[in-house]
Amino acid sequence: MAETAQIAEFAAGLRFQDIPQPVWRKALDHVIDAIGCGLAGAGSSLSRQFLHVLSEEAGPGPCSVMGTTRSFGPGSAAFANAMAINALDFDDGLEEDGKGLGHPGATIIAAAISAAFLRPVSGRDFLTAVVAGYEVNARLIRAIQPGIQRFRLVYGVCQHQGIGGAAAFGRLMGLDAAGMANALGFAGTLANVPSLRKYNWDSRPLVSFKDFVAPAAESAVRAVRLHQGGMIGAANVLDGETGLWRMLGSDRYAPDLLTDGLGRDWSLDMATIKPWPTCRWMHCTLASLDALMRDHGVGAGNIERITLHVSDGLLRDFMQVRPATMVDAQFSLPYAIAAMLQAIPPAQWYAPDRLSDPALLALAARVSGETDPKADAQMHEHRRPAGRVSVVLRDGRQIAAPLICYPPGSRQNPLPEDFVGQKFRDNLAGIMPQRHAQETLDAFLTLQDCDDVAAVLRPLLTGAELAG
Repeated sequence: MAETAQIAEFAAGLRFQDIPQPVWRKALDHVIDAIGCGLAGAGSSLSRQFLHVLSEEAGPGPCSVMGTTRSFGPGSAAFANAMAINALDFDDGLEEDGKGLGHPGATIIAAAISAAFLRPVSGRDFLTAVVAGYEVNARLIRAIQPGIQRFRLVYGVCQHQGIGGAAAFGRLMGLDAAGMANALGFAGTLANVPSLRKYNWDSRPLVSFKDFVAPAAESAVRAVRLHQGGMIGAANVLDGETGLWRMLGSDRYAPDLLTDGLGRDWSLDMATIKPWPTCRWMHCTLASLDALMRDHGVGAGNIERITLHVSDGLLRDFMQVRPATMVDAQFSLPYAIAAMLQAIPPAQWYAPDRLSDPALLALAARVSGETDPKADAQMHEHRRPAGRVSVVLRDGRQIAAPLICYPPGSRQNPLPEDFVGQKFRDNLAGIMPQRHAQETLDAFLTLQDCDDVAAVLRPLLTGAELAG
């Protein structure tokens, strides 16, 4: 059986009882994280801009949109909710040995949420679909990883994620294996082109879409709906020398990574949770600063200057001191360093008054960088960021932290067990009372016992209308 057929059969046929408890529990953590990030991000200027444009085209429908009282059709709602989840760059990731491989939750969970508003979906069915989506997504992106030279020419961070999103949405819409294969054909051919090298790195501001998680979520839903409408998609879209890997610009394809151990060996432990709302490539450096703050009492008031020891690529693309937009700020090490030193709650880093705060920008201006040979080699050879921080204090003391090679939230550097819950409460702190946030978290922690996911989601998503 070819790869597309095997993937489709797995996604359509997966049952909750087939999934080990640690795997579906991990999936539940990512659902909770995505919804918290989405509610925090829905009030951002970026999310509101996209929602304004979308509202001109999307008519009313059954699917709730995060942080608003609006409801759209399933494709438009998936787009809006994925955009909200990703707006702060606080959403989850996927990593293999420290190498970033996308933002799966924004696409997959947004698509699954749309399905929950179209038909009755139990918590177990919802988690089963999310696990299927993450598994398909992780296997696909690993199977199509390019060589390092091709990566430097062409790459797409999340362009493949419509496949995982379609697996999740299609599973919840009751597709059989043949229908799933047809929907995956649509999802693959609806994918955006891989455009990482055209994000405006040399001509800021950066592109507003960042990693294109929202178009992937919309195309995931659209793919399944096209199949349900009787349309014919690309057959065997993943297979052979002309498969999706070639369409997405890769020069390598490892089909065994797609299918070997499917349904037995699980990839969800490669999914990561972010402690800070920035590009993941910055997190090793931010973790180094966090250690200095924790171990030496370093803070905004006692620092004279800060030096970042990172790869030359981070020095080239991530050192903008005065970011013009919130997206630019998410890719600015000086801005993030200053926000951490000022102890700004992560969900508030990109509020308009923060982006123009003279004190924050003055602190960011004290940040400089230099190439660390080990970090540079690690990035050039393995696409794996690393970083460390050294500071000079106002009293003349110099303090340095060791190089960090794996960011917090990765398999090699796990976060505390209660981190996801605390992050969820923190993300909702500006939206609802703490008691309500805890009650909401408690409801999600037992989602596997829920008979109707929409009944849990609807009052949360529409009851959190955000102040502008």
